[in-house]
Amino acid sequence: MTSPDYLLATPEENVPPVKSQLLRVGSYNVMDGGGDRWPAQVSLLADQDLDILGIQEAKHWDRSGRARVHQTAEALGMQALFAPSQHHGCHLVLLYRWPGVKCLAFDPDISAGTFHHAASRAKFAVDGIDEPLWVIHTHLHPFSPSARLTETGWLTEYAAPSHLSLIIGDLNSGGLTSTGADREPDDWDLVPAHLHSRHRLVLPDGTYGGSDRRAMSALARAGFVDPPQHLDIDPARTAGHWGRGSEPWDRRSDHVLPSPRMAPALQGHIVLDTPETRLLSDHLPVIDLFEVAEHGDPLNSAEAPC
Repeated sequence: MTSPDYLLATPEENVPPVKSQLLRVGSYNVMDGGGDRWPAQVSLLADQDLDILGIQEAKHWDRSGRARVHQTAEALGMQALFAPSQHHGCHLVLLYRWPGVKCLAFDPDISAGTFHHAASRAKFAVDGIDEPLWVIHTHLHPFSPSARLTETGWLTEYAAPSHLSLIIGDLNSGGLTSTGADREPDDWDLVPAHLHSRHRLVLPDGTYGGSDRRAMSALARAGFVDPPQHLDIDPARTAGHWGRGSEPWDRRSDHVLPSPRMAPALQGHIVLDTPETRLLSDHLPVIDLFEVAEHGDPLNSAEAPC
């Protein structure tokens, strides 16, 4: 974890100020396993010094004894947790930087196989946080908004007041604001008609309305916080830039959503949108920054990586 160049003031006299540090949490859909783009993707990620990273569409990373999983973890200096996808080989890999982040428990499938792809759950001990942090890593249904809404039923409980948690992943949905990349497409005719069912609300008469954001609405109503909205900034696109794609409009799909108890620590939201990153995947990496206190002794220092 990186430390900012300032100290938090404390009101008490004769009490040393508490130094803060930033927990850097990212999400990245590498598109079809990365292919020959993978070395450049790893180089990009290595420069970000992430503490927790969720990778989606880790296709073929399960081959040869999950060699690509281990190669990625080694290149990033992180530990890896693998969750197989139910369809299309779009596996999930959750990485964490030990010993600042320690894995206490991991479930690769919290839904008993009901997700189209997968949803995993890790219980982490994080330096600077006095209790476990739960990280739910997922890739919601790519084809059906109704199925995405159903899948959120497995996730909303982690917004409970007792939970310190994050949802990381490609949620295949924009946020609930009407600004920036959350705006409706200027012209739905830009999207082939046979793909509208992936994105739009179906009206009672069978025609389409606007973007179907019911899954995001369910998460927000449960209490999960959308970082751009919380920080009062226009949301940036994470998809729509891929020139060879069939859905060429700027939109959000990738998120790091903190629970209500985690949200006050949110300090920043970054989308890595550069000429380089636009060539590496049809999704852009998302990074959110959380401020935590720096403790003198690491939490659970006797724990080994999972």
